[in-house]
Amino acid sequence: MAVDTTKNAVPFEMAQIPGPEMAKAYNTAVIGAIIKKAKRPLLVVGAELFEDPVMFDKMIAIGKTGVPIAATAHSIKGFIERGYTDNVTMIGLHPLTNYLRFKDWQGLDGQGQYDVVIFMGIFYKFASAMFSALKNFNRDIKRVSIDRYYHVNADMTFGNLAFDPDKYHEAIDEVIAKLTA
Repeated sequence: MAVDTTKNAVPFEMAQIPGPEMAKAYNTAVIGAIIKKAKRPLLVVGAELFEDPVMFDKMIAIGKTGVPIAATAHSIKGFIERGYTDNVTMIGLHPLTNYLRFKDWQGLDGQGQYDVVIFMGIFYKFASAMFSALKNFNRDIKRVSIDRYYHVNADMTFGNLAFDPDKYHEAIDEVIAKLTA
């Protein structure tokens, strides 16, 4: 049975109201299909993964589908500890977001700008600010959150799953299953 990731689609922090345009919560199958269909996806992960170390293995599974990973903060350590660095680039979150704002940026690999950017495991306030920057400065990039929080400035997000880790893990597994199908 699929996890309903469309429920509880309200800002995780009460004061987080960005204006008339807010993210829509989607189910895992749709988010997985969007990522799989993307020509140039980028998974951006952060240090919050250390709060739930099993998530590193799930992010590695996504990386093995061909989605490059940008490891921000010190999250690179989690990938190195697991022996997976093939598809991972270490970069600061703020510089990365700044680069993503520019349509002519050629990406971490020099192959061109990304069309879908997926955020996961980044502290809520940082991710919210990064989504807001992309929302306001580069509308060509689809902003997707597969985080445990509803992110108002994303295009696509899960509802709040922060208080149910089992459902959140199941939701990520469903996204991975869609990517590997």
